[in-house]
Amino acid sequence: MPPRERPDNLASVSALAYLVPPVSGLVALFRGKSARARFHGLQSVAFGALWPAILWSCSFVSPRATQIAFVLGIVLWVLLIGAAAFGRDLRLPFLGRFLVAAAEVPPTGEP
Repeated sequence: MPPRERPDNLASVSALAYLVPPVSGLVALFRGKSARARFHGLQSVAFGALWPAILWSCSFVSPRATQIAFVLGIVLWVLLIGAAAFGRDLRLPFLGRFLVAAAEVPPTGEP
């Protein structure tokens, strides 16, 4: 019987997935033993890819739109870290349910 992860350890792994998205998300995705850690890893990768793309898109609209997108991204990033650290699972709109389903599949080589 494999040892169970303590909830506080799992929460810290999930929160660390957001430390430097998407790099830390990839680490959590491939090293995470639980579906929750893999979910937060996937979500960190998605957030780390979407946020710069949104900033780049907003730069064509106006500097003010870019600033607003930047501030909203920072707020979302802090919320994701905080929620994961306290054991809550916030999901990105539109992507969350797909990421949960993808995280349920264990990495190759594991039972």
